[in-house]
Amino acid sequence: MIFLKEVRHRWMIHLLVVFLMAFVISVLVVQSSLNSSAEEKIDELSHDLGKGMLVLPRGVDLESYYAMRYGPEVMPDDYDDRLKASPLGRHAGRIEAMLYGNITVQGRGLVLAGRKVKGSGPAVPGREPVTLGGGVARELGLRPGDTLVVGGRSLQVSRIMDTPPKGHDMTLFVPLRTAQEILEKPGKINAITLGGCWCKLDVPAFAASVENTLPGTRAITVDGLAKAQTEINALMERYSLLLWIVCAALAIGSVVFLILYMLRKGEREIGLLLSIGISPWRIILKNVTIGVITAVAGALVGHMLSVPLMSWFGQAVMGIALVPSMGYLPHFVTAGAAVALMASSLPTWLATRLDPTKLLREE
Repeated sequence: MIFLKEVRHRWMIHLLVVFLMAFVISVLVVQSSLNSSAEEKIDELSHDLGKGMLVLPRGVDLESYYAMRYGPEVMPDDYDDRLKASPLGRHAGRIEAMLYGNITVQGRGLVLAGRKVKGSGPAVPGREPVTLGGGVARELGLRPGDTLVVGGRSLQVSRIMDTPPKGHDMTLFVPLRTAQEILEKPGKINAITLGGCWCKLDVPAFAASVENTLPGTRAITVDGLAKAQTEINALMERYSLLLWIVCAALAIGSVVFLILYMLRKGEREIGLLLSIGISPWRIILKNVTIGVITAVAGALVGHMLSVPLMSWFGQAVMGIALVPSMGYLPHFVTAGAAVALMASSLPTWLATRLDPTKLLREE
């Protein structure tokens, strides 16, 4: 009853401390998760690129591209031939031009991928080949030889890929010209992949040469991504210690303020409880419990607040999606509870050692 009364009559100060703790914890979660999330993204992109290079139209958002949300940015479909004919072509063992686009078929959102097919003659209406990812075939119930209507064109299923390229389970692969007509982008592509070994090359210089050879493009390499991540990590490490000191001081200060406020306002209550025979340890337990619950609540709310905060920060500052790591939550909850325990137990114990008559004395 005493515990509930304490919370009910002083809920505003408890709520204030919870929100202050939440803000501090959310900032620390963002800072702690930033490097790990970015490194995971770099690892994923490095796995996708391998030892290759990706050439995209300038202005393409990388996060949207890797999430398979394709925008209007395009480049001429002869760029791959121009690259092969240039001195740079001898350094690439594979150069492949692609046109990707988002389509809707039978109410399902799919990806259309067009690629150049060597030795293909004019397409026969109604018999233009399409290769399906396994997920598309299962969703639409299609088998080789079936006909599929996409964008008003009849395509014949030539093959179903049981193990499509990573992330392309819901993709339709068609000849480049067919994709250009369906997506209404004649003579255009939006990606070129280069495969080769750049071991003996100055990779940044090679990427710059590709961009000069293909105006309006952006050449992306694993080295470039790694360099960007290294710069971000160095910047965060430079300010992380100061950030942790400031946030820790705010978190500890908010809990200590709560406890001292409760003791200042509750001195007469402590004297009254002592005078009627309540054990000092029960009084200490009450104040410790309130402090710990408030600190833990602040840590939990702060971690929930960090989700939208990190989403905004990642998109606005880094251009990638960041997800707070749940691995930090137990540490922040434990730290908050420990601070509350230390800040509340000693002052309350000292208050219970005082003479109840002094605590109850009117000023």
